[in-house]
Amino acid sequence: MELPLSDFSLRDLIRDLYGRALNIKGTKQDLHDRLLTARHEKAEAQAQGYVRPGRPPIAKFGACVQPDDFAEIESMTDDEYAAFSKRVQWRLRRIHKTYNLDGLEYYHPGVLHRIDRTKTYTLNMSEFWVRLEPYIHKIFVVFLSRTNGEEQRLCYARSLARVRGKHMELEQLRMPLITNDEIGRVLTNILLEIEHNGLENYVAIVVAKQKLHMQALREVAMVAKQPLPQIVLDACHLHNSFEKLFCAKSARCLHRLQHELFVKSTYTEQLDELRKNYTQNVYADGLLQEFIKPLPEVLLAMWKIEEHRDKTISLARLNNERLNAYSAQVQMDLAPITFEECSAGAGLLQLILFDALWCLGDAHEIEQNNAIAILEPQLPDEWLPLLN
Repeated sequence: MELPLSDFSLRDLIRDLYGRALNIKGTKQDLHDRLLTARHEKAEAQAQGYVRPGRPPIAKFGACVQPDDFAEIESMTDDEYAAFSKRVQWRLRRIHKTYNLDGLEYYHPGVLHRIDRTKTYTLNMSEFWVRLEPYIHKIFVVFLSRTNGEEQRLCYARSLARVRGKHMELEQLRMPLITNDEIGRVLTNILLEIEHNGLENYVAIVVAKQKLHMQALREVAMVAKQPLPQIVLDACHLHNSFEKLFCAKSARCLHRLQHELFVKSTYTEQLDELRKNYTQNVYADGLLQEFIKPLPEVLLAMWKIEEHRDKTISLARLNNERLNAYSAQVQMDLAPITFEECSAGAGLLQLILFDALWCLGDAHEIEQNNAIAILEPQLPDEWLPLLN
């Protein structure tokens, strides 16, 4: 089932026309007519054999997507697509049904183990929207990131869709689709996965200030056997909050905190000086103090690891900036699909294709760097006669 052009948003029309190298100027109706004509011309060219037919769909558990919906994939040669498909297959093996069988989820615990034990990492968590009409589509993700911003790997993803009511208000649209219990289950699985190897390298969980996320983290902290990494509010989200609150003083303090070079012998005095916020906005100051509260423990945890030992530390990358850039590109690149397809899991398959494209030129592809670890081990010679 294909989403009719009448339900395409302006962003969808521009994306499709741009991928076809067509003019994107004009009214929405002009773009609609131009895209409709281009589709008919392409269908006729494929029928006559002048254009390569579409590639087979990517499918898992009944959900399927067309890879050629991405202009970058459609323009690949057969050899390039064969190499790209291997990256997609690595990810498809990590997709399974949720515990209550109401959808699909992606979980790759390998990224949690294949880390450099001499460096520090954070878990970055967020739910972002893909589209708000004709239905609501959001994606919840957990990334593993380096504290210096050099590397970011997708660990968990869940696509969620909901029918949009005719009179929904802005606050209702902003409400998370993932539930408190689902967040708690995901974080518990991640912590159980890494607790045997120790949590020393994971210095923080970076998350935006939302009641649902914070409540889930508090509940996980109550039942966890080991202390959780420090929970740090996303500085990018705080900057937006201070802007909406018209609190320049709090924004200035946050900017100084992010660009301060902390020294182990004087970090407490530095934090005491930086926390001095002379604003009269009590709510903004409360957010700033909540951001500063876990930083001493984060700094001490980072100084224990070889990467930062006896060195100055900057917290400029201790935020969701790269995750926000990732989500913004997802909103631009994911082609429109029907609500039924999205609910069945096609939205998650689209994200998997996008993530493979996102990491295409990255030298830190997990399976590529650890190819030996994922191959079947070679059998000892003395076992071969038994098999014969």
